[in-house]
Amino acid sequence: MTSLSPDAWLAARLMAEGDLAGALCAAQAGLQAEPGNAPLWNLLGVCAARLAQPPLAEQCWRQALTLDSATPDAHYNLGCLRAEQGDAAQAEAHYAVELARDPGHASCLGNLGNLLQDAGRLDEAEACFRRRLAAHPSAAAHYQLGRLLRQRGQRDEAVVQLWACLDADADDVEALQLLGQLLAERSEAAEAETLLRRALALAPGHLAAGNNLGILLMARRRWDEAEAWLRGAYDRQPDVALPNLAALLCATGRAAEAEALARQALAAEPDHADWLCLLGVALAEQKRGDEAAVAWGRGLAMAPGHRRLRQNLAYLQLARGDWAAGWDNHEARLEAAGYPALPSPRWQGEDVSGKHLLLLFEQGYGDAIQFSRYLNVLLAQVPARVTALCRAPLQPLFARQWPQVEWRAMAGGYPAAFPPHDCHVFSMSLPWVLREFEPQPCGAYLDAEPALRHAWRAHLPPGSNIGLVWRGRAEHPFNHCRSLPGPEAWLPLLADPGVNWISLQPKPTDAERAWLAENGVAEWGSGLTDFADSAALLAELDGLIAVDTAMAHLAGALGTPCRLLLADEHADWRWGTDGETTPWYGSVRPQRQRRCEGWDEMITRLWMGRDDYPAVRRVGRKPQGGAPWFSPCQRPARLGSGPTATCPDSSARPGPARA
Repeated sequence: MTSLSPDAWLAARLMAEGDLAGALCAAQAGLQAEPGNAPLWNLLGVCAARLAQPPLAEQCWRQALTLDSATPDAHYNLGCLRAEQGDAAQAEAHYAVELARDPGHASCLGNLGNLLQDAGRLDEAEACFRRRLAAHPSAAAHYQLGRLLRQRGQRDEAVVQLWACLDADADDVEALQLLGQLLAERSEAAEAETLLRRALALAPGHLAAGNNLGILLMARRRWDEAEAWLRGAYDRQPDVALPNLAALLCATGRAAEAEALARQALAAEPDHADWLCLLGVALAEQKRGDEAAVAWGRGLAMAPGHRRLRQNLAYLQLARGDWAAGWDNHEARLEAAGYPALPSPRWQGEDVSGKHLLLLFEQGYGDAIQFSRYLNVLLAQVPARVTALCRAPLQPLFARQWPQVEWRAMAGGYPAAFPPHDCHVFSMSLPWVLREFEPQPCGAYLDAEPALRHAWRAHLPPGSNIGLVWRGRAEHPFNHCRSLPGPEAWLPLLADPGVNWISLQPKPTDAERAWLAENGVAEWGSGLTDFADSAALLAELDGLIAVDTAMAHLAGALGTPCRLLLADEHADWRWGTDGETTPWYGSVRPQRQRRCEGWDEMITRLWMGRDDYPAVRRVGRKPQGGAPWFSPCQRPARLGSGPTATCPDSSARPGPARA
């Protein structure tokens, strides 16, 4: 191999100093003296490429390889050129030749890994990045591997790699913003915000960092700050930031503004499925369901496999009672990144006699309780061995109810490795797979542990005992709509001297505890250990008044009377669009917030109406003493006998089987 001449060294130095024209002249002068110097031809090609002369660059690199097929970096440079031109196959071929010459070529491994990652060949890409990291540890190598691991759903290891990147280069903006995004997804909001703000301090116009900071602040209900960042991102690149800005507008009661933005985007791209999806959401938020369905249908005609279009249409269909079509479209949720890829086929309703079925309970606690009802049908109709995964606080309740199922507890998310099985199904797919499209009227399908019930009964004071829950899980995207401002919202109800009010609110704050004590409300929520414990207490109460949380689902599943307070905005699909009944639970009676009605007005209306829900608010009328909150036929019996095998006849009295 020919060594670098003085002219070549001069050209290399000038190029390093940024004097590309001078470097080009020096390289050309050197080649006049040494036309057979392959490294100098390679260097001339680099100069030409940096001067935006790709044909000349390619000619130089090929000349270098003609003179010496082992010229360092010549195949690598040709690979970069082909990648820039969109010829991935040729780029990969050149990178492979370079790596055959130099297996530890760091940049070549990095570029080939990127190429493979873009092609979806993630195993090969990961191998490249790990080879690069082993051969030449660097901030860039840690970042590439971390980014890939994040794509593969291996978030914990991705976080480790990104921290290692920042240890090597604390100012790596891409690592700062990606790590901030990952930590936000892990609910480490404070650290995530710090990292994203640092990224933006280093690169004020960074689109991803600004967009991600806006999303984080939106999740923390810091609406004004979030909107400022999202509008900044929207100004720089509308197509990237529009979905998040529209979501913020809808979440803050400005769906009409979101509609205007979506229509503006559609004016430029009339058949863009994403913009049709956003338009439908904005219309649905304004209770214009028919128009939303048209927008989503038009989008699906353009993109039949569009996940969000199908999901949004599913929620509308289910809310309206179009069960078969709704459950079909609801299956699209399984394509979301949060769902794991299992090493088994998804059960679609085929015969699984003698096989091992893995059932995975998904989403929140309330969803798991709601869809556990289908276990009765599943176990009665499907002769398969069933193992079920649920979150740990639910396991004692479910395991007692269905002892024939092998129960496994999940700490939070899905496990890294799943127990051996032949096929799997997610809990919210059961209505579709079992063809149990429409929820059938039934009484209780969960039953509380008698010993736990006796223990709670011993603590209850004589008289009417009613539970209160005012707040849902903070991570819920619309928790600010569905939850009350605080326990003080219950104040109108506490005037009833005939009721012992009991807080079942999980994790009350110190201020909330103090308010409850001052206002004579027993605080028992913080003492509930799991859902078996909660079920035992609920089964002993005369009723529950709650916002849309898992406790309301649990009351319904137990047959305990429940007044369910629903916000006018963002009410969940499962409660339908109107009415004071729900097909899911016979003992749950929805009370819907009226248009422009605040929680205080709604609760005053609840207090004034008691058991009769007047159509018109009776201003100034005081309730008669002793009026019941729950009608006598709704009251649960005081003792339970054990698991209920099937749903009783629809005419049967609500509640589990009794002793």
